[in-house]
Amino acid sequence: MSPSAARKLPITAAEYLEGEPRSEMRHEFVDGRIYAMSGASLRHNAICLETAARIKQHLHGGPCRTFIESVKVQISDDLGEAFYYPDVFVTCEPADDDSHVVRHPKLVIEVLSPFTSRNDRGDKLATYKRLASIEEIVLIEQDWPELVIYRRSDRWKRHIFTQPESIVHLESITFEAPLAAFYQSAPFPPDVQRPWYLINREDG
Repeated sequence: MSPSAARKLPITAAEYLEGEPRSEMRHEFVDGRIYAMSGASLRHNAICLETAARIKQHLHGGPCRTFIESVKVQISDDLGEAFYYPDVFVTCEPADDDSHVVRHPKLVIEVLSPFTSRNDRGDKLATYKRLASIEEIVLIEQDWPELVIYRRSDRWKRHIFTQPESIVHLESITFEAPLAAFYQSAPFPPDVQRPWYLINREDG
């Protein structure tokens, strides 16, 4: 999800981490500024839950853990510091034992909406790529069938899936499922169409 409003004066990461648990609203932190998180639609929530449930079941019994929406991921390097709430993510790192923050996610998934798409595809995607532990970043459209994977091993080449029967491979966790599975709890009407400006984006 993306920020909806920014507080004017910068704060420190320590101040953010101290105040966030007491806040009635979730906020993301980017380089000294905090951004209130907008509420999600029923469709967005259904896609997140379906995705997380399938991945959690796949990983059951192993060392990896699946989280959804309300757990923060920290990205901190020479370029800056950010705390995001990914829609779904996986960590397999035993050192991620903080009660509120994960620092070594392996897979990050964001479900896009008209209000979040620009930030999720832009600044947030670029920031996630800076975190060395992340092997794959997945963007799922909520309003039409489309899933995009970026892999570190492919130098962040974009892999697009738009056909319901297309098999989506998440190499970071050795998971695969048809694109339609991610939308099983939020099926599309028969006449759903991708926006005209995306018609030429093909699978692969």
